[in-house]
Amino acid sequence: MNARWIAALLAAASLPALAAQVAGVTLQDTASVGGQQLVLNGAGLRTKFGLADVYVLGLYLPAKSSDANAIINDKAPRRVALVMKRDLDADTLQNAFHEGLEANVSKAELQQLQPKIRQLDARFKEVGAVKKGDVLNLDFGADGSTRITYNGQQKEAVAGADLSSALLKIWLGSHPVQDSLKKDMLKS
Repeated sequence: MNARWIAALLAAASLPALAAQVAGVTLQDTASVGGQQLVLNGAGLRTKFGLADVYVLGLYLPAKSSDANAIINDKAPRRVALVMKRDLDADTLQNAFHEGLEANVSKAELQQLQPKIRQLDARFKEVGAVKKGDVLNLDFGADGSTRITYNGQQKEAVAGADLSSALLKIWLGSHPVQDSLKKDMLKS
């Protein structure tokens, strides 16, 4: 091989890998939460009524896993990254999270979570409406906190591992918002 060919191979090898391309959205193969490096476990497209693309979702974990319950109950940092495929007003986004929670936690758990859900709702109100192409990260810290980052701007964290687990159930629970999306997130 000549020197130019070797140089080109070395340059290509040093570029960051792009792990997933879903519905025209490219997700990076790694993310960092609380200083811990995470890997993309799986990614998929959330649709509504099979007609409207809502968001591309990526699940980032410390190590690949296909065990939904282990992911939900893990205390390690995790991230759910949503890249919006359409505009949504703040109320629609907030209501979608509420519906997902109601479908996956008991009434008693939901009642116990209400103060934390109100705090999370306040963070969503700070975000306001989301536009196509916006990035909304839900970071679940090792300390049990949930932090929303919207287009790179971090919002105040909400404490409580019970909230983190409940939110993950929206996509990974017994009644996920979309079965095919759950499967895509667990493809590790």
